[in-house]
Amino acid sequence: MSLQSQVAVVTGSSRGIGKAIALAIAEQGADVAIVYRNQKEHANKVKDQIESMGRRAVIIQADVTKPQDTTTLVSSVNKKLGPIDILVNNVGDFFLKPIAKMDPTEWDNVVRSNLHSVFYMCHAILPGMRERRKGRIINIGLSPTHMVRSAPNIAAYSISKTGVLILTRTLASEEAPYGITVNCLSPGLIDNGYLPPEQAKWMEKRVPMGRLGRPEEVANAVTFLVSKKASYISGANLSVSGAWDWDDRPTNHDNEVYDLFVGERS
Repeated sequence: MSLQSQVAVVTGSSRGIGKAIALAIAEQGADVAIVYRNQKEHANKVKDQIESMGRRAVIIQADVTKPQDTTTLVSSVNKKLGPIDILVNNVGDFFLKPIAKMDPTEWDNVVRSNLHSVFYMCHAILPGMRERRKGRIINIGLSPTHMVRSAPNIAAYSISKTGVLILTRTLASEEAPYGITVNCLSPGLIDNGYLPPEQAKWMEKRVPMGRLGRPEEVANAVTFLVSKKASYISGANLSVSGAWDWDDRPTNHDNEVYDLFVGERS
């Protein structure tokens, strides 16, 4: 699944799932732009790891919830690495609160981070991909966003992630004539390494496979979807969840476990 000589942009890639994706893409031969907001030290470590593979890497600080930042980001990558072949929209923000107690600003922040950022990044990158008539876009969702169901305490998060899936399928249809594929990859419960053992064990019991996923397992699926082997796959939503289906609804006591879902927040 060689990605030799390709240029990839991975948002929220200073740690967690985003970091694993950036490293996996680089291992397949791509040069990578590591996009971060606050975690510069972590971003530099990812850059060093990629450069140790003999690939080029740059770190770029940006708030991808702001259109002007995404435009500047894309311009910077084009100058430093070249035209962008691959975009992975990984930035996300989790928020746990009932709707009646939610401040409108809190709602707006979650939707901007999870959904608006995806639109802004795609909007900034698509002109170049259209011009070259090729491109791969992966949007990170959440399993199981393919089902419409109530989402007590996590409405903003679930609605925004469902919006990502609709945006993905719409873009896949609109961009297909230009040789661009757009897919959604929806992780289940992924252990980013920040959970206390007792919380990890609590979550493992809710996964049919009996364990939490690893960031590398999400990254492996991404490298497939951006490769030539996935050239006829577009508009898909690939679940990497160990068959987890969110049968247990979150409660207000579950705040601590939700670093499972988040790489670097926007």
